[in-house]
Amino acid sequence: MGFSFFDKATQTTSIHQLDLAGDMDSKSHENVFDGVMVQVGDSGKFQKWYNIIFNLIFVGFATMANFNVIICLATPEHWCKVPGRELTNFTIEEWKNLTIPRNELTDAFHTCKMFNSTQERDAVVECTHGWEYDHTYYHETIVSQENWVCQEDMRAPNFLVFGKIGEILGTIFSQLGDIYGRRPIIYAAIITLLIGRLGLLVSKGIFILFAIFSLIGNLSALPLFQTPLVISVEISSDKDRASIPLLQCIGWTVGLCIAPMIFWAVGGWVPFLIITSVPVFFFMFIQSYMIESPRWLATKGETKKCVKELKKIAKINGTTISDKVIESLNEQISTPEKSYGIMSLFSSWNLAKISINTIIGWVCFICLYLILYFNVSNLKGNPFLNYFWQGLAELPGYFVGKYLSDAIGRKYTKFLSLVAIAIVAVILAYVLTVSGNVIVISVCGIIMKLVSSIVFYAINLQTLEIYPTCLRQTGYSMGFTVANIFGIFTPYVTYLGTTIHGSFPYVVIASLALIGAISGMFIPETLNEKLPETISEAEQFGADQKIWSFPKRKISTHKIVSSEEI
Repeated sequence: MGFSFFDKATQTTSIHQLDLAGDMDSKSHENVFDGVMVQVGDSGKFQKWYNIIFNLIFVGFATMANFNVIICLATPEHWCKVPGRELTNFTIEEWKNLTIPRNELTDAFHTCKMFNSTQERDAVVECTHGWEYDHTYYHETIVSQENWVCQEDMRAPNFLVFGKIGEILGTIFSQLGDIYGRRPIIYAAIITLLIGRLGLLVSKGIFILFAIFSLIGNLSALPLFQTPLVISVEISSDKDRASIPLLQCIGWTVGLCIAPMIFWAVGGWVPFLIITSVPVFFFMFIQSYMIESPRWLATKGETKKCVKELKKIAKINGTTISDKVIESLNEQISTPEKSYGIMSLFSSWNLAKISINTIIGWVCFICLYLILYFNVSNLKGNPFLNYFWQGLAELPGYFVGKYLSDAIGRKYTKFLSLVAIAIVAVILAYVLTVSGNVIVISVCGIIMKLVSSIVFYAINLQTLEIYPTCLRQTGYSMGFTVANIFGIFTPYVTYLGTTIHGSFPYVVIASLALIGAISGMFIPETLNEKLPETISEAEQFGADQKIWSFPKRKISTHKIVSSEEI
């Protein structure tokens, strides 16, 4: 998700209403530009191919590039290397029985201790000759190459923490996108991703280099997904805007499913990292479609540049842009839009309550999603199939989330889904404690990933709807940033699952899910409500709703603005 980090809300009415909301200056800009896009073509060949190229194919490759390091950090089964087996005809299991003690609690071979000699079985010492690794699934990972096990086993979670810090710093990209434009940001995101990922290849034996390149590579986590989505939404018709986020969901799922299959095929982390990272570079050269957002240029008063980008769209769509439209742009969009700061999210008790509970919801969701993904490699069975099925499980979750959000509301969809995750997590924790049945563990993991997609859809849509246009980006970024700060601790939760007990991460997931479910009930329902268009309306929104209120009946929420009304 992440992870998600991009708009997957897909309700036509809500998206159209959101785009027309805001203060009067914003409405004027939107109305004028919507009319211009009608003439240029807001549902033509350009939009179709842009979405296929950047919101489907590119997102698939970007997902692989963002999550490949997690698979590279898998810790294969390992044990102390004891020289001498090559001089015998013992099998690996027979040699381990002779040289490796068993863990008293699990009865499994100890991963960090060995007998001092084959004769002195009472004398147990630390590994003195390095380690051997099981190559059933992984030929080589970063962990097995660097021997980040036993006394060095904290290095893998520390590596992931540096990546999370990079994601937090990467939210600055979103703000820079509103200042310098969308296109420079996606170029910068691709370049930083490649530097970060390929830099890992030259970091052998130097942990600080691994950490630095992990941070650099993750700076692009948000803008790689957000930027093409924003550009597409800003040049598309109302009816098409509803399908764009869902298209990204498909690309995201495809990337999550294909990446582990590639590692399974190549076996080593180095070729895998190259194969899954380099392809994003070639998208920089699709110049016909790599445009700057003309809507953003219009809001900045850059009319000439705006017209230039509009002509690119018109050329592919087979349309023209008239002098009358250019004159209209010059006259009506020269005033820049007004922006608001973070403190506006807390300008009244009601809005502060909404913002705090929204942030809590994002923290709980992001953390439980990351724990689920990080912990896949610790599950029993084929790790690549575990990644594949849990990734594939997300796709139907988005469609179920859309249906439930429109049927019972955003609040109850999120509440019931989080409670379901908590119940399944408790069941899984119990199974891991009692039997460790592989089939039950895999099914529970798949169910939680599916339901987590439902949660994401509901919380994402609710966040977009709860704030007016002038605060939407600020509110969304605030939730994402705080969630990623707490997400720094998720690799350690996964680590404790390997050192304390395998059930520990799922106890944490159950707790997070219940906290998120309870806090979410204090956020007003947005389904079939007149959504806030100004800060003053946001400050009063939902004040008359009860905590357990059900959605109202469907209401008419907007009036379509045609080009003739401009």
